Amino acid sequence: MTMRKVYGLMGAACLAVLLCGWTNSSPAAAAEGGGNVYDVAIEPLTVKDCGRCHPSHFARIKEKGAKHSQVVCTECHEVFHAYNPLKNNYAAIMPKCASCHDAPHGQDPGVQKCLTCHADPHQPLDAIADPTLLEGQCRLCHAPIAQMLTAKPSKHTTQPCSSCHSKKHGRIPECSECHQSHSPTVQMATADCMACHPVHTPLAITYPLTQSKAVCGGCHDNAFALLAPNATNVTKHSALTCAKCHPKHGYLPTCQECHGKPHSSLIHDKYATCGGCHGIAHDVKK
Repeated sequence: MTMRKVYGLMGAACLAVLLCGWTNSSPAAAAEGGGNVYDVAIEPLTVKDCGRCHPSHFARIKEKGAKHSQVVCTECHEVFHAYNPLKNNYAAIMPKCASCHDAPHGQDPGVQKCLTCHADPHQPLDAIADPTLLEGQCRLCHAPIAQMLTAKPSKHTTQPCSSCHSKKHGRIPECSECHQSHSPTVQMATADCMACHPVHTPLAITYPLTQSKAVCGGCHDNAFALLAPNATNVTKHSALTCAKCHPKHGYLPTCQECHGKPHSSLIHDKYATCGGCHGIAHDVKK
């Protein structure tokens, strides 16, 4: 056998191997049953499918999606993988909030830009990453608060909302972050402050008739010391709550409201006021 024939047979064998290999690796051969690999029904993407490529979005909506976590991705993203950098069509393919949400905060143009507050639709309740971006616009959603601040002016009226509600939307600060206790001897918690001072109308002081004397003592420490159980002059007044005599802040009662006229007219004629004999109500002289 000549070398030409040997090389010829070897070439034929190699060609056969290559052809067989190409045939076996074709889609038709690889498919089960010998069919084409694309002979399958296309099914819509599932949330799990989307999460494989978008794990960070998946995690955010899973943990903090609120009602959005009950919505499959394709309900909002009807068009996807259609971004064309040459056309810069990102805004066009993104879903519009109004397609589901019908102006929940009113019709003012300032609240129609949903993403200004709800910066990430995948965690919509983590609103306003930087509250200073919305200075002057909080009233669009919080109109009653704005009205209170205006109707009853205080130092709070002139403060921007973000000075208290910083870092995160809905944050309620501790009063002690700005304010010292009224008394060095009585420590006040935020709940104590709010028991008298509505935060948006702090000078409109209100309190329940059962308010503890210790809370009143935060401001009125001199009176509190005179009426304390360990005071040097304990009287029947010591057992009363402050609101018994002062049902409204700043109200000064007359002694007659409780005591009437316990003495004869001769005494009342001689002393124009009860304090002429009994001193002050917080330290009654017997």
